[in-house]
Amino acid sequence: MAQPFSTWTCGDLAQYLAQQGRSLFSAETVRRHLLDLGYRIVRPVLSIASPDPDYASKAEALEQLKAQARRGESVLLFEDEVDLNLLPGVIGCWTRRGQQRKVPTPGQNVKRYGFGAVNFMTGEITYHIGERKNSDGFILLVEQIVQNYCPGETWHGPKVVLVIDNYIIHRSKKTAAVLAKYADRLCVVALPTYSPKLNLIERLWKHLRRKVTHNHLFACIADLVAAVERFLTDMNTRRAEVLSVIGNPQ
Repeated sequence: MAQPFSTWTCGDLAQYLAQQGRSLFSAETVRRHLLDLGYRIVRPVLSIASPDPDYASKAEALEQLKAQARRGESVLLFEDEVDLNLLPGVIGCWTRRGQQRKVPTPGQNVKRYGFGAVNFMTGEITYHIGERKNSDGFILLVEQIVQNYCPGETWHGPKVVLVIDNYIIHRSKKTAAVLAKYADRLCVVALPTYSPKLNLIERLWKHLRRKVTHNHLFACIADLVAAVERFLTDMNTRRAEVLSVIGNPQ
């Protein structure tokens, strides 16, 4: 039944029940009953539904790529960029009751950008950090991937499959020219639009934020970048943990 508000309170529910001829309840009684029934106040999260009409077929194709990688028929990498802000993000943390932790903020925010790709089967992370999120930064990552996985003038090994999203720098003319140069060894697969949950490296970036960037103000952007690089370097020595984070434990 439509109501003139978007969020129910215990008082609203008590009044509605009374209007429906139910027993009179106080807001506190309604609250206790809701708790007994397993209800809690939890902050909702925004949900994005992909408008891509080919979402289902693209998601199925991605599962087939994972199966091919498990059989050793290809090398499967998930790529994405991450914004690194001097202004810290905040997440819940253990705090003494009655107190609230305060995270200082910088006078002016400064940004850097991480470019990364994670190997679906081994957990290896290829990455670099730049001052701008542009085609040049993505191309540099592509060159790193080629050097790491399929170097040389010719390539006769397994195909390297790079899963990317639809961000503009992945589709620029400059990027297209470089990808065409490596078409004999590198295959780029675009995710459905607005489907971050399908890009497994997003889980690694979320882990990075929890461990490094959230709830802490670095003295300068150089210190933040150094901390991120230390974290990713360390994660590259703990590949099993990386695989667990991205959802492909071996």
